[in-house]
Amino acid sequence: MMESHLTKPDTRNCKRPRELEPQMPDSQQLPSLGKSDSSFSEISGLFYKDEALEKDLNDMSKEINLMLSTYAKMLSERAAVDASYIDEINGLFKEANTIENFLIQKREILRQRFTVIANTLHR
Repeated sequence: MMESHLTKPDTRNCKRPRELEPQMPDSQQLPSLGKSDSSFSEISGLFYKDEALEKDLNDMSKEINLMLSTYAKMLSERAAVDASYIDEINGLFKEANTIENFLIQKREILRQRFTVIANTLHR
C-alpha cells in the first residue's frame, strides 16, 4: 500500500533519474490548513496594505491633478493678462503714432505759415 503513494521516476526528459518521493493522500494534507490560516491572515494583511497603498496613490493622484489644473488655470489667467497688456501696449503705440502724425502735420503747417510771413516781410 505504501508503494501506491510513491511517484515513479520520470526518465523521459531528465538526465538523471528522480528519486522516489512519497506523496501524501489528500486526507493527510488537510491538517496543514492551520498553517494556511496564518498565511491567509498575512495575505489579507498584505491585501489590506495594498488597498491602503492604492487608496493613498489615488488620493495623491487626485491632489496632483488638482494642483496641475490649478497651475494650468493660473497660467491661463496670466496669459490672458499678458494678452490684455499686449493689446493695451498696441493701443498706446497706435495712439502715439497718431499723435506723431498730427504733430508732423502741424509742423509742416507752421513752416508754411512762417514761410508766408517771411516772404511778406521781405517784400
